[in-house]
Amino acid sequence: MAKSTTQAALTALSLAQRAEIIKLARLCRVEDASLAWLGKLDAPLIRALRERATAAMFDADRKRFQNMATASRLLPIPILVLIIEKVIGPLICARVCGLVPAARAIEIAEKLKLPFLVDACIELDPRSAQELIAGFPKHLIVAIARELAQRGEYVTMGRFIDLIALDAIRPVVDAITDDAKLLHIAFFAESTERLGDIVARIAPERLQAVVGHAATGSSDLWAEALALISGVDAALQQKLAAITGELPEAALNNIVKNTQAIGRWDVLLPIVARMEPRLQKRVINLPVIQDDAIFGDIIRAVFRLPDIRPVILLLTQLEADARTKLDAVAQQIGLTLPDPALLMPLLNDR
Repeated sequence: MAKSTTQAALTALSLAQRAEIIKLARLCRVEDASLAWLGKLDAPLIRALRERATAAMFDADRKRFQNMATASRLLPIPILVLIIEKVIGPLICARVCGLVPAARAIEIAEKLKLPFLVDACIELDPRSAQELIAGFPKHLIVAIARELAQRGEYVTMGRFIDLIALDAIRPVVDAITDDAKLLHIAFFAESTERLGDIVARIAPERLQAVVGHAATGSSDLWAEALALISGVDAALQQKLAAITGELPEAALNNIVKNTQAIGRWDVLLPIVARMEPRLQKRVINLPVIQDDAIFGDIIRAVFRLPDIRPVILLLTQLEADARTKLDAVAQQIGLTLPDPALLMPLLNDR
């Protein structure tokens, strides 16, 4: 299969599937598109496969690395640091450090040169590094995060989101001044619950800047923003939806264009449905939306939703002419949207 074809197949997957396949590809050191065939599996299954692969790769030769960790306790730290940097290298260092008592490993890490330390962090087994990463001093976490972001190591940073202390989140976010980089990191976060904790700690003006940057950027960046907004809890999603709904019309037009390009109306529509009615009406009546092809994809997306009721009620915010056009498109493609009047009692009973 040609590379362009496999890349297109990867793009067509759900956001969660794409994130898991990219993370697995990174683990296996292969091109993302070469694993596009895994898109036949649901995201949780791909994640389970990645976790099994992680265990197999990191547990190989564990006994030998444990012996090295034990032997390392016999050496003074200055000599050990010299051996690590000049002889052992970052890969072996990463395998061994998770088996060394966290306090000693942190003491060693603080004396390693930053580029070497970052190289080692990329190779770390997150399963054995929890106590180590959680205990890193804040200044070291910020320095490592800044360097990882500069290198574009977003998968690595996504792995460690669950591990760093929450009080280090704000300094890390402040240190990464590129809004697009923050979105790339969030896209690869392991835990949506933890992601919500992090987003809640970002300054409101920075959060607005990040959402605005995503809205005016490429379709790939907007896909990552959708993954972020749809992945947090309902209260935070409503907050992010409100920020989105208040964006200038040019930014909203770009959102429509990019959502159509990536085929993710099934993700965006429930987010718009969480906006207050004033913003719902503003977004759903954008002139750029009132296109036959877009209306057709919106209608098809409605029927892919696990709960169509909020989105059906959202569509009642369409102006009369736009609603007539929507119904005409639905008839052309052979789908009939439910009557909102019949859904209202059900929605109120939830």
